[in-house]
Amino acid sequence: MIRSLLMPGLMLLSGMATAEQDYYGPDYPGVSFVQKIFGEDRLYFRAGAMYQVPDVVTKSITLKNLSELAEVAVKPGPQEGEAFSDPLLLPAVRIGYKLRWKLWGGGWSIETVAGLPPTLELKAKGKLADVPLVTEANGIPTEVPALGEKVAETKVAPPLFTLVKQFNRDSRLRPYVGLGWVYLFSYDSHVTNPVLLEVGEPELEIEDKFGFVGQVGLDYRISDYWWVSADYKYISVRDVTATLEKAYIKPKGLPQYDYAEVGDTEFVADLNTHAFHLGIGFTF
Repeated sequence: MIRSLLMPGLMLLSGMATAEQDYYGPDYPGVSFVQKIFGEDRLYFRAGAMYQVPDVVTKSITLKNLSELAEVAVKPGPQEGEAFSDPLLLPAVRIGYKLRWKLWGGGWSIETVAGLPPTLELKAKGKLADVPLVTEANGIPTEVPALGEKVAETKVAPPLFTLVKQFNRDSRLRPYVGLGWVYLFSYDSHVTNPVLLEVGEPELEIEDKFGFVGQVGLDYRISDYWWVSADYKYISVRDVTATLEKAYIKPKGLPQYDYAEVGDTEFVADLNTHAFHLGIGFTF
């Protein structure tokens, strides 16, 4: 009889404890502090790795403000060639905040990605890399080599935000889509090409510009608060201009010149990135 009286009470207490646990989130250090700032069951993260595949679409390469010697050897205006960059694998954290919107069944959040600013290595291919920029002057070979593949490096810190809609909210497997914007912010941009660095270092400036982000992914619930996720983002910044100024070369075939000023180069391209992220984390 005592057992029959105690069991309902224990079950009630157990249910209250479970509800309380579900309500207050994981019992980890710092969780309550975060909840005081953002609220309960609002902030979430997925820590893991991001594989970025840059897709640089070259629009134009134009030579401007050529010196007298350079104009004898090369024609100003549009030039042939393409730029590209190698894939990168970086640690990254997907961070989101659940909104209280009830539109279309709820499931809305705002997300961003946090990580160390990657170093983007800019490379050349085609005629720009394989054919010397200045082959001869007045019929005299300059002996200036082709630029080769290596051109420049820059660090990029592109803050991005997406508005995300999650579906199947009663299931363990929850797909989502998102759309947002990115701001391409670059710094520490410098030339790495040995031909262009033989005399001095040219000035490289890359335009900062807004772009857009499209996102799709899957969240899978593995326990009360822990989730694993697979996420894909398409990041696109259109018509980015990079300008190379004060470029000098050493024409070894023309000993009367210690160096020769080339002029300015303007490069315009679409900077697109395919970003794949795998992560694991919990909701506070």
